[in-house]
This record gives sequence, C-alpha cells and structure tokens, in this order.
Amino acid sequence: MIKGEKMDYQWLFDRPIAHRGLHNEELPENSIPAFQNAIDHDFNIEIDVHLTKDGRLVVFHDDNLKRICGVDKLVKNCTLEELKTYRLKDTENQIPTFDEFLDLVNDQVGILCEIKGINPFKHDIARATIERLKTYDGRIALQAFNFGDVAYARKRTELPVGELCTWVALDLHTYRWLPCNFMGKLWVNKYTKPDFISYDVRGTLTDYTTSKGKHRTHRANDYIVKWSKRLPVIFWTVDSDENVEQAKRYASNIIFEKIGAEKANEAFKDLQPFTCEESALPKNFERKELKPL
Repeated sequence: MIKGEKMDYQWLFDRPIAHRGLHNEELPENSIPAFQNAIDHDFNIEIDVHLTKDGRLVVFHDDNLKRICGVDKLVKNCTLEELKTYRLKDTENQIPTFDEFLDLVNDQVGILCEIKGINPFKHDIARATIERLKTYDGRIALQAFNFGDVAYARKRTELPVGELCTWVALDLHTYRWLPCNFMGKLWVNKYTKPDFISYDVRGTLTDYTTSKGKHRTHRANDYIVKWSKRLPVIFWTVDSDENVEQAKRYASNIIFEKIGAEKANEAFKDLQPFTCEESALPKNFERKELKPL
C-alpha cells in the first residue's frame, strides 16, 4: 500500500466478529480450534495480543494466566517456552503465538486485533504488532483501550485503528470510575481520532445490574448516538438477546459470543449499514507521512 493511501475497511463490517474465536465449552477462547471454527463459519475474528518476557507476541486475553491456565503468573513474566507448557482450560490446546494465528487465518477471514496494555506512554506491544504486520498480506484492523496506543498506531500504520471504550455507568463503586467515565463519554476520540469505535454494549442499557447486584437505571446514551453519526460503531460483547437489540439500534457490526453462529448471522442482517465509500471515511483519514516505529 502507498503511504497516505486511503484504506477501504468495508470488510470489517461485512461479517460478524467472533469474540476470541468461535469458542465453546470444548473449544477454549483464543485457541487454534476456536479460530478454525470461526473460519469455518466465515466469521471475522477478534483476538488479543501480549508480549512475553522474551519479546514474542502471543494471542491471549488476560494479563494473568490463572483464569485460563490455572497458573497465577503474568504473561509478561513468562518466556514463550514456559507458556507453551501450559494448557487452555484443561484441554490439550496451547497458547498460540501471533505468528501461528496469522499462518492459520491467512486472509481467509478478517482480523480485529486488540493491543493489550494500559500505560499510554508505553508502546512495546503496539510497536511489535505493527512491525510483524508489515509482512502479513491480509485483512486486519487494530484496536485498543489504551488511548496512547491508538494515537501511536494511527501515526505509524495505514491499517484501520479503533478506540475501545466502556462506561462508568455500569458500576459507580469501582476504582475505574474516572477512566471509564472519560472513555464512555467518548471525549478521548478528539485526541485519538480513531477510524471506528468499539463500544461496550452494556453502556447503552437504560436498565442494568451492577457488579454488587444492585439495579440501576439511567438515561439513554447520547454520546454513542452522536458519535455513531460520525464514525462506524462496533458493539462488544454481544452475548444475549437484549444486547442484540441494543446493537440493532446503534451498531454497524458486533463482536459476539455465546449467542451461537445462527443468531449472530440473523442479528447481523438488522444492524446499521456502513458502506466504506470515500465520503464516509473520517476527514483525517488520509495520512501523508508515517512516523517511524
């Protein structure tokens, strides 16, 4: 691709996106079989990438291995050799490397890759991911909660880059109140200038239950209504009939799990249309120069 060339990322909105692969009780999340299952159903795939202690990119969601592998240790403190000795959810599946994942997909479907990490001034994972993707000839988009990484990637790659957002309204009794409030109101987009928004579907619910089991109500989310007129919106994680209905009101695509392939396909038919024509692209999309990694 020529530097500064406008990228058509219509593919990101042409098929539903399977959250960490099309996983179930037999096929663990972010496993090779779950990815193959998504490919077999022609779903785009959402993944997460971390860096190991020895600088290798691996596909895994949590910072800690405990939930998935039963080992109370951080991914970043493990070498790849050590990680390969662990298993996903008591199966024979290992944690895949980013290389193994890309070799499997090989542009059979599109990829939505979340760059992990929360320090807005540290870009080691983003840097390694962008460098690796220079030799991947397939459809892939990047996203991150880390607004520093979103801004960093926007200046250094022609790939589409999205801003991941949740919202404080889910639970007022959490240490994440301030950053979630800032992110959920989408003020950060004025700085990161993302190509699309990836938004927590729960942040659009007017009735919800907090993590402490309390029922709350709030007014409709005016922020996502406003921004959905400016940029394409993807909702995560759509895992219930209620969330499907919310997605139909605002979103151009869904990152889904638990609802099954058939329901995901049915829901996709009623989402808000997004056609990636030149007039629909963000005004700042054309990038004249890319900064060095």
